[in-house]
Amino acid sequence: MTMQTRADVENFVNSWVARHVRAIPRLAGSLPQEVDRLAAHLTSDARAHGISGGDINRALGDIDDYLTGRINEAGDLPLPETGN
Repeated sequence: MTMQTRADVENFVNSWVARHVRAIPRLAGSLPQEVDRLAAHLTSDARAHGISGGDINRALGDIDDYLTGRINEAGDLPLPETGN
């Protein structure tokens, strides 16, 4: 198996995150569970593309911290107007 470059890993993860990470309601209290679910799914999909969890960690740091940040960023996006 060939070793993935940092750019390859970053591109894969960023593309994966764009398809899978969504904001979750702040009051849901399920952020840790959502991060665990996403991390398991991400690492499984990455392995199928020849990218190890260690590759992701070297490129982006701790997977859970990275995903938590991305979920929080998604939550900072403006919410659609409700008309109320």
